[in-house]
Amino acid sequence: MKVKKTIKAKIVYLTKIKQRLLEKEYDNLQRFLHGEQVKLYSANKQQAKRFYKKIKPNKEYPISIRKDLLKVEQQNTKIAEYWARIPVAGRRGGIWVAIKPHFPIEPNMEICESKLFKRNRDFYIHITVQKEVEIPISELTKKTVVIACDIGEATPLTSVELWNRGEKRRNIQFLGRKMRSIRAHYNNLKKRVGQKKIKHAAKWVKKHVGNKEKTKVNDILHKATTKIVDRATTLKRLGYEPVIVFGDLKNVRNSRVKGKTRCRKNNRKIHAMPSYKIKHMLTYKALWEEVPVIPVNEAYTSKHCWRCGTLSTEIRKRSFRCKECGLEYNRDLNGAINIGNRLLGYMLKSRASVNTPQTSPEYVALKGDSIAFQGSREEAPSERVG
Repeated sequence: MKVKKTIKAKIVYLTKIKQRLLEKEYDNLQRFLHGEQVKLYSANKQQAKRFYKKIKPNKEYPISIRKDLLKVEQQNTKIAEYWARIPVAGRRGGIWVAIKPHFPIEPNMEICESKLFKRNRDFYIHITVQKEVEIPISELTKKTVVIACDIGEATPLTSVELWNRGEKRRNIQFLGRKMRSIRAHYNNLKKRVGQKKIKHAAKWVKKHVGNKEKTKVNDILHKATTKIVDRATTLKRLGYEPVIVFGDLKNVRNSRVKGKTRCRKNNRKIHAMPSYKIKHMLTYKALWEEVPVIPVNEAYTSKHCWRCGTLSTEIRKRSFRCKECGLEYNRDLNGAINIGNRLLGYMLKSRASVNTPQTSPEYVALKGDSIAFQGSREEAPSERVG
């Protein structure tokens, strides 16, 4: 199975000539997209026609570099460890530039189509790499460790490890809680701008806020998902068989029903839930480390008592209470345990192996069947295992 990953790299120590050639190629691409006749590298021109069908005014577009024209080498010079050759119209054979990637580029990685960006006179290249991985076919054994993840609004990511077929629960984590305060801060900031009736408020927000909220939220989510995948990698190195499972959250953002009022605050929180982003990050990071990752149906997991299996429960804010057995528990943790138990129930019921699901085409392509277990939203809760 082949898995893709994007490595972000900054172009460093540019000479004046190379800086001028890159700026000319980048500026000519923007002018070409707006209908001007300029001198542009032929392959870059073909890629622009292929990808950029609708051009927005006042927006800059990156240069898409074909994989057969981009070359990356590890040379370990005094200036930089990695060098890349970028094709430009002003130099035959392109120019070699020093790059500083955020992730090592290994020899077994295949370079794919990449993009060149410009930000405040600095150039960055997002190199898409691909490598062959072997995802182990996991069966339910004594060494199987299920890392169950619940995706929510107050706590973006709650994880718990289920050992010995769900009988033991270890390493409980509540990750990404800071994201909620960050989003509330920027929402209040935009609200105050509107209340003060600042002239050209949209331009003011774009200038002083920009993508700060998005950048901070992405940083929190990356750290949270990386922590879970690193834990799975450590377990794998110790001889265990980790499997990451998360609830396949769907139909959360229901359309508005005519005549039915909705709370604007709750509506904003639900629509700001980064459910897809977390699932996306977990999947491609786990597959890159050859760790199986499974989405399961999430129906009733927040209302289902993991200890006695009843639906006669009471939920208040972040607390969960079972009316039958008297269990008082964290609401998100209860949902994470039920998600892990549901996967164990699937594995025991079918006595089958666990395969990895197909992620977005941007990151991975799979061979054969993609998902071993998939339930409908109306599926009844599975019985507790262990």
